Amino acid sequence: MKKYPAISLHHRQLQDFGISLMPLSALSEKGTGIHRDDQYLFILQKKGKFVLEVDFSTMELDGAWLCFVAPGQTRQYKDQEDIKGWFLSIDTRAIPELYRDILEACQWIHQRVEVGKMDSIFDIPVILDKIEENNRVHNAAAKQALVESVIGMMVSRLTEFQDEDRISEPPLRITRQFKKLVREHYKKVKQVREYARFLIITPVYLNEAVKEISGQPASFWIQHQVLLEAKRLLLYTTMDVKQIAHELGYEDPVYFSRVFKKGTGMTAVEFRAKRQEEICQKQKI
Repeated sequence: MKKYPAISLHHRQLQDFGISLMPLSALSEKGTGIHRDDQYLFILQKKGKFVLEVDFSTMELDGAWLCFVAPGQTRQYKDQEDIKGWFLSIDTRAIPELYRDILEACQWIHQRVEVGKMDSIFDIPVILDKIEENNRVHNAAAKQALVESVIGMMVSRLTEFQDEDRISEPPLRITRQFKKLVREHYKKVKQVREYARFLIITPVYLNEAVKEISGQPASFWIQHQVLLEAKRLLLYTTMDVKQIAHELGYEDPVYFSRVFKKGTGMTAVEFRAKRQEEICQKQKI
């Protein structure tokens, strides 16, 4: 089968240690378009209104918010008004495994949380600035501890809706492993029982674990990954529906079309036309 070019992934542009800070106000100076990166992006918004689209879902941040975008997620900044705050980019490798587990479990489920204007997360940029100014802090272990404490503050806010005693339990570990397997195998494997076999557990237990953490059964996340990639290919490539169906592992394009319409409420052709029209309208403004 002919290989089609992948959607562009921004090269890692982080500092040597894997953390960088940029004011939200830079949006008025830098245009980014639709893209995705290979690091975690945290948005610490203290005031204003910021509208962005993450994996085709609109997020509207009005007031003080904490939000994150995971590696590989597509994003586009759509509108902003009188915003004050910061973008904090962190290399995935700098994030402790437990925190990665939690963030991956939160992805698509709970990626933002409203906070108070005086929340301690807004001390993070001040802390980083002081460390940057302090030439005595060169020890790698000290810097790693700093990064971990900063991440811990943000993860704590994002998971306040959960019972803290549950974050280390098996369902969280299983959910993270399952989502990783889905990202790796969704083109060929679309049955819950196959993922359960990979994890050496029963399909029933897999569904229960994933639903406990995410609120949705395992089958939902398999279809979610398929539909998400289908949308990306429809928007960012010139592949037709038949080619996309084959790219995603469907031998029957008609069946793929039924799956897409059932999951989105419109046909693949209608989705592409709608998105292209939205882009054209935005360019005219």
